[in-house]
Amino acid sequence: MKKFLKKVVLYILKKLAKRRLKKFKGKIIAVTGSVGKTSTKDAIHAVLNSQFKVKYSQKSMNSDFGLLLTILDIDSGFSSATKWTWYLMKGFFHSFMTDHSEVLLLELGVDAPGDMDFLLSVITPDIVVMTNIFPVHLSAGQFSSLEEIFNEKKKLVEALKEDGIAILNTDNHFLEGLAKSRNKKSTISFGKNKEADYWASRVNSSVEGTSFILHNKDDRYQVSSSVLGKYQMYVLLPAIICAVKIGMTTENAVLALNRFSLPPGRMSIIPAINNATILDSSYNSSPSALKEALELLKEVGANKRKVAVLGNMNELGEEEQKLHEMIGEIIPKYVDVLITVGNLAEVFAKKAIEKGFNEKFVFKFKNAIEAAEFFKKEVKQGDLILVKGSQNNVRLERFVKELMAFPEDAKKLLVRQERIWQAKL
Repeated sequence: MKKFLKKVVLYILKKLAKRRLKKFKGKIIAVTGSVGKTSTKDAIHAVLNSQFKVKYSQKSMNSDFGLLLTILDIDSGFSSATKWTWYLMKGFFHSFMTDHSEVLLLELGVDAPGDMDFLLSVITPDIVVMTNIFPVHLSAGQFSSLEEIFNEKKKLVEALKEDGIAILNTDNHFLEGLAKSRNKKSTISFGKNKEADYWASRVNSSVEGTSFILHNKDDRYQVSSSVLGKYQMYVLLPAIICAVKIGMTTENAVLALNRFSLPPGRMSIIPAINNATILDSSYNSSPSALKEALELLKEVGANKRKVAVLGNMNELGEEEQKLHEMIGEIIPKYVDVLITVGNLAEVFAKKAIEKGFNEKFVFKFKNAIEAAEFFKKEVKQGDLILVKGSQNNVRLERFVKELMAFPEDAKKLLVRQERIWQAKL
């Protein structure tokens, strides 16, 4: 019954959303990729919103429902029939109202083959940003390979309007191949490679933020942002490119990045008890993102004890054991103390010890609260604590909350603080 009602609600929302889009005169920008979608979308918003009226997907609303709710300016009723009745009525009235935004900025996520088809039955983008293709969503019932992930996400680029533009991270070999297969006039590449249309050099990162030199043809620009990690370059570059394509000058786009800060749980700096510092990356985890986070821990953790609190990496399918082992093998290069949360995360510990990590500095727990109760007694003055794990059955934001110097700020600073999330495991 629930599945039937979901289909009915989705059908109604789609009809209403398409009716509203018929009257929309602005540009549609769609962001997709394996990791970094939300951060990239928020960076684009921070820049464009300095000069244009921009409506954008809130938080990580990137599914079929998220797309439709964004277009209709309504909230989710979740499992409440009463709320859905109200929101559907509200959506009905909104479908007759003209959206006067100049830009509709959407984050599009797919979990399984065919998901993009539904999204593309609603929108036709003017600009598509693809961040990367990495091993995520590989569990049973999802994708079977990286190639399948790429082919699904590539549909978004193929659906561009006739004069549309694809903005592609060509440091990723899947997207490099896609860029080479496309007309150069309708494709803009970015990355560290000097052959990209927009490329970055002298990328530096510290606790103060990230900086690099942006190159475009013969022009150079100094870019600085408060966000942490050299890999954030891949978030900042497409924001600048989108701005230029929409009509901003590069100088103004670079300047507007000063207003950008990452969403909760994406490498935020949070004061912890005993004058320690948390690098909060508790929103999610994947092999590529975790490796980058460990590198950042080492970069900014000079003269500090570096603690890594790592949870399972979910949705990796048949490769999950191998990918956890791969991360475990490199942990000794970056970490002084290792705390794992969840059964899969124990693989990190096993492999790290095999590679010479001192076993007396390894601690394993089943859940985030157990880990927090232990570490509250062990945290040392000035510790730098990286916290990163997947969502379901890990929820490391709960660990962060227990270690915060000012836990009263949790609702503002942490991910998944809504009531519906608090009720979940």
